[in-house]
Amino acid sequence: MNENAPDTVEEALARAQRHGRAAGAETLAALQALVEAGGLAAGSPLDEGALATLRETVVHLRRWLDPEGGRDAASVLAGVSQALDEEIQRWEEKSKDDSDARTILRAFLAVREVVWEFSSRAGAAGLERSPAPSQTAPRRVPVEG
Repeated sequence: MNENAPDTVEEALARAQRHGRAAGAETLAALQALVEAGGLAAGSPLDEGALATLRETVVHLRRWLDPEGGRDAASVLAGVSQALDEEIQRWEEKSKDDSDARTILRAFLAVREVVWEFSSRAGAAGLERSPAPSQTAPRRVPVEG
């Protein structure tokens, strides 16, 4: 990509924002693929239950990051947090009997940490936040193996 150097700070910041949103959308595309891979590996239907909720939330978050989107960050992040919490609970149970499930659990825990950071920063920017339990610091889950 050949972009001319910006003439002002505002132009540079606008370009940084465009690239940041594009990078975020690509990261979410990778996350969606990982969620789908985890579901397929576990034999879970991708269009049912908490996994479907998580996939749908990631899609909404990707739309929010779209430069043409303009979605409400707080509501998107709250939906992501809720879906992640449900999936983490499910994978915690599976990881008791399946050592491979621990890897997927760790991935969900890491994603939840990132979403929590986004949520806390969104609140600091003056965005309205819902008082959902997932808005508190993520609960630590012991993962062995």
